[in-house]
Amino acid sequence: MAEKSAAEKTEQPTQKRLNKAKEKGQVAQSQELPAAVSIVVLVMILALLAPTLLQWFIIQMKQGITGETSIFADSKAFTNFLNTKIISSTLAICPILAALVAGSVLSCVAVSGLNFAPEALNLKFSAINPVKGFERLFNIKSLVKLGVSVAKLIFVSTIVWLYLQSKVDALATLRWCWSAQMITAIANMILGMLIRVCVALLIIAAIDVVFQKWKYTHDLKMTKQEVKQERRDTEGSPEVRSRIRRIQIEMAKKRMLQEVPKANVVLVNPTHVAVALRYEVQTMEAPVMVAKGADQLAEKIREIARAYGVPIIRKPELARTIYSTVKTGDIIPQTLYTAVAEVLAMIYRLRHRKT
Repeated sequence: MAEKSAAEKTEQPTQKRLNKAKEKGQVAQSQELPAAVSIVVLVMILALLAPTLLQWFIIQMKQGITGETSIFADSKAFTNFLNTKIISSTLAICPILAALVAGSVLSCVAVSGLNFAPEALNLKFSAINPVKGFERLFNIKSLVKLGVSVAKLIFVSTIVWLYLQSKVDALATLRWCWSAQMITAIANMILGMLIRVCVALLIIAAIDVVFQKWKYTHDLKMTKQEVKQERRDTEGSPEVRSRIRRIQIEMAKKRMLQEVPKANVVLVNPTHVAVALRYEVQTMEAPVMVAKGADQLAEKIREIARAYGVPIIRKPELARTIYSTVKTGDIIPQTLYTAVAEVLAMIYRLRHRKT
């Protein structure tokens, strides 16, 4: 049944499902990237500051060894001495630790973004259940993780071994070097090895990020029924949506019919189509179609026009063209300017004669 259910989940997760997962603290997470970034930051710090840090620690050791022997006889003085050294050492290490934490946090944010999920902080007793914990320890996922960890160890170890193999001849010649030259050469070799380890870890992290994002989306996939149910919960049932749509159409019709009394003319075809045009010379650059309709709606437009004294002109071809090409509230196209202008001019002449 579980395999059948998983096979049915063919639809991509909706935004609502993604948001709900984030609220629960479920985001795409990579454990490899923060670890890799932390190691890279540590190697960079050691490469840049190793000589300075080494010299600083040597000075601290010398001060402790060659300092006044009286501090060893006085317990209070010795305690103060140790506290001073501990504080100074801590202050020296704190920037390094801060850089490691910052690198780890930024790498997590880069993968999953900032996400505060209070629900994830709730205590779940299933997480501390020893039976459940034992089952999680020996399930298939744990075995897969173990296999992946072994594969990563083999991959990194192989890179280290290949690098050391390439340096066998260089190591053999170190016995003829001075101690300072030997230390420098060994330090450079160690740095080269660490750089290659960092590259290997970053490659593993990049693969893990891609996999975790794919797995996150795959785990949140939905069945067609779940998508339909979510749409139903969000937008209502098809019957409700249909009723809302009908109400919206009726309201739009009412608003449109309210514009008919403001029209200058209504063109008809003569009974099936009716379009109402309005044009104000001072405020409009071209005539605007304020209402249109066919059959019963066309009859309603004619009734309103007659009630408010709006001229009704029979222009079958022009009425059909405007009805099929112009949206309500839009100006008429330039190709119809001449035909509409003739109609409006005729109406203005008739009004002028009456007055």
